[in-house]
Amino acid sequence: MLKNFSPKALGINGRQSELIELALTYGFVSMDVDMYEMLRRAQRSTAEDATKFVRAALGEGTGRLEQIGGFPLEVDLDAEDAAFTSQLGTLHPLSELAESLGVTRAYINLPASTDRMPYHEYFELQRGRIAQIADVLASRNIKLGVGFDATTDQAEPKQFDFIRNVEGLIAFVNAVASDSVGFIVDTWDWVVGGGALDQLSELPGDKIVAVRIGSLADDADPAKATRKDCILPTQEGSLNHVNVVKQLAAAGFEGPISPAASPSQYKGQTRENTVTQAQEAIDGITNAAGLEVKPLPMELIEEDAMNESAAPMS
Repeated sequence: MLKNFSPKALGINGRQSELIELALTYGFVSMDVDMYEMLRRAQRSTAEDATKFVRAALGEGTGRLEQIGGFPLEVDLDAEDAAFTSQLGTLHPLSELAESLGVTRAYINLPASTDRMPYHEYFELQRGRIAQIADVLASRNIKLGVGFDATTDQAEPKQFDFIRNVEGLIAFVNAVASDSVGFIVDTWDWVVGGGALDQLSELPGDKIVAVRIGSLADDADPAKATRKDCILPTQEGSLNHVNVVKQLAAAGFEGPISPAASPSQYKGQTRENTVTQAQEAIDGITNAAGLEVKPLPMELIEEDAMNESAAPMS
């Protein structure tokens, strides 16, 4: 598994160089990136200039990123056909740039509801759209992770519900029946969306594209939860994250696993404090699950300094 830094999952913004520095400082071995921003910069200048910070972070040596975790897609699956086709077209240069960086994963969430058509018709429409997106990405060796939003609150309520729970997500991804399409397992959505550990245990490790771990706040009602009720992952709670990580390891999952939380839970904190807590949470869970936790770069520096001071003088 890759200890992955996902700025979006933590509600953190910043310049690309700043976000990369946070990832490296706190021992993350991969991170999610904004490929659309890099594409816009590449179109204004050059691909080399747009990706220079990422390429530098992927250099060899201690304290570097092993790989890019993945990137979220800016595709509106509920858009009219013409708009969807236009967004699909953007995926060609986007995936080409992603491939040049060795990126192998992209993410998208299914609509929770729609005004367009009833469930069964909409299911077929979305299955076709996901298949089209996956075909474009697969030509660049990129897998598509599909997730859902379990929250019950909607800014604009729509007539027909679509994918709002774990059962629906599993049925949908299995119906696409593509080796290039897999699951995004978000443990907060998993709990709010009525999922359980035994359903997770039924997913093959190579069918899981990415994992995000976040906990439901103690005072939140799952039936009324909103994303503001997502806190940094705890070891126990509604879903035992230690057991989740053990299950993922047993299934052979080798992809990115990212701590997640709503920024509203950490108002007044600096980005560094939030990332520190996120790093401590995921390291604690991984360690309790019996997996190796690599030391932070600062710990390696301190260890080297101690070894040097203890070395006999010649």
